[in-house]
Amino acid sequence: MKKKNKLFMSYLTIFILILSTVLFSFATYIKKNFANQSLEQMIFYLVSNTKGTPSDVIISAFQSSFLPFLLILFIVFIPVLGINRKRDVIEVKMKHKTFTFRLSPLKLIYKFRLLYAFLIFILSLITCYHFVGAKHYVKGVTDTSTFIDTHYVDGSKVPLTFPKQKRNLIIVYLESMENSMIDKDNGGGWNYNVIPELTTIAKTNLNFSNSDKIGGANRIFGTTWTVGGLVGTTSGLPLKIPVNGNQYTSSNFLAGAYTLGDVLKKEGYNQEVIFGSDANFGGRKSYYKRHGDYLISDLNTAIQEGKMKASQKVWWGYDDTHLFDWAKEEISSLANAKKPFSMTLLTANTHFPDGYLESKAEKKYSTQYENVFAYSSKQVDGFVKWLQQQDFYPNTTIVLLGDHLSMQPGGYFEKYMTKGYSRTTYNAFINPALEPVQSKNRIFTALDMYPTILASMGVTIQGDRLGLGTNLFSNRRTIEEESGLGFLNSELAKDSKFYNEQILQDDYFKLLKRAQSQ
Repeated sequence: MKKKNKLFMSYLTIFILILSTVLFSFATYIKKNFANQSLEQMIFYLVSNTKGTPSDVIISAFQSSFLPFLLILFIVFIPVLGINRKRDVIEVKMKHKTFTFRLSPLKLIYKFRLLYAFLIFILSLITCYHFVGAKHYVKGVTDTSTFIDTHYVDGSKVPLTFPKQKRNLIIVYLESMENSMIDKDNGGGWNYNVIPELTTIAKTNLNFSNSDKIGGANRIFGTTWTVGGLVGTTSGLPLKIPVNGNQYTSSNFLAGAYTLGDVLKKEGYNQEVIFGSDANFGGRKSYYKRHGDYLISDLNTAIQEGKMKASQKVWWGYDDTHLFDWAKEEISSLANAKKPFSMTLLTANTHFPDGYLESKAEKKYSTQYENVFAYSSKQVDGFVKWLQQQDFYPNTTIVLLGDHLSMQPGGYFEKYMTKGYSRTTYNAFINPALEPVQSKNRIFTALDMYPTILASMGVTIQGDRLGLGTNLFSNRRTIEEESGLGFLNSELAKDSKFYNEQILQDDYFKLLKRAQSQ
């Protein structure tokens, strides 16, 4: 019996130490590769659909985590690998050699190995807590704020006046596109210009900037990943994750929000969104179906329609060359209809890690990521020029937006950027219906894009605010300019009863509210 207890103790010790090592490795990987990302984002993907994640991303994560895992595992296992009690040594037997460590304190640790394992486990939890930013998340969900309900403007209750001839809208979300890779003389952080075509587009069209040169939107809570960016720029709201875990993959996706898609649907627009990946990833399909009833084209659609075979999948689905080629076909079809149209695209080549370099791309720079961005710049420029040659162009507004800052790991941007440079997402408004009062030296975020996109189509917005966003074409100050970015980020991170009950309209909160009233 005593022998069985000892054996059980040993197995339990091994299990706890392996679990601790997994936590240590996970925390180290997150700290190294996602230092600028929030726990909110990670939780979102845990509770939503991650189907369609390319094997390259998974393999990269495994490769960068495997050696640290083995190293940490070896270190924590040293005291319990096996003690020669007569000599107070530890012997590690390899294939052809035995390594002997004369460390007498290990004998005492071995005797209390289960306690040692629990202490290591607690240490791993503390490390994980700090490395993944759990402290900020816990503070957010335990603190409450009325900031959202005080400042939120419901688009369904605001008079919106469209021009007599409604303009078409084309939004191109550029994956991870930020202004950093523009040269310093034009407002970027690089010593040379990696994306000259996008630079020219921003300079010769309308670019809202945080400086007197090319610039863009500041990073704001709840919009720092793709789905958050899409939601933020079209609803004026951050994507918050309630404690109970809302089902963002369901048809209930932000059921209480009134978004750009809802506005255009009410105005009779034909709407379509094209993803070069699986639209189900992160609940994107649910969002666009719920808000605007968009026709959704993605990797699955392309396979079903015979445009490609499942075996031809690359990266997240299909490359951006195919995205733009097939988008031209869809836009031409929409333009032939009698209704105004709204088309949304999301590129994928520039996603981390390192991006997807198409075979026709020039290898001009020392890093693959730069080459991917350079080719993307050329692709977007070619697509915009094609749009400008079409008959529908004079009555069409084109919006180019970076969905969020790049998540390229390893301090990649810090290696190349000017010290102190502030990273912002890219934006360009081509052929807008009006000129802004002031486009430079503004403080704004992704949330301000919602009313700004509508205004670029010639829509008059009473009060110039929708969601938490401000129309940048107007002279009204943004909430960020009024309150400050730090304060706004802090307030949005806190739990909001209004958001949970009115925006999410989650069944959990409906039942809770009903129980409280009884």
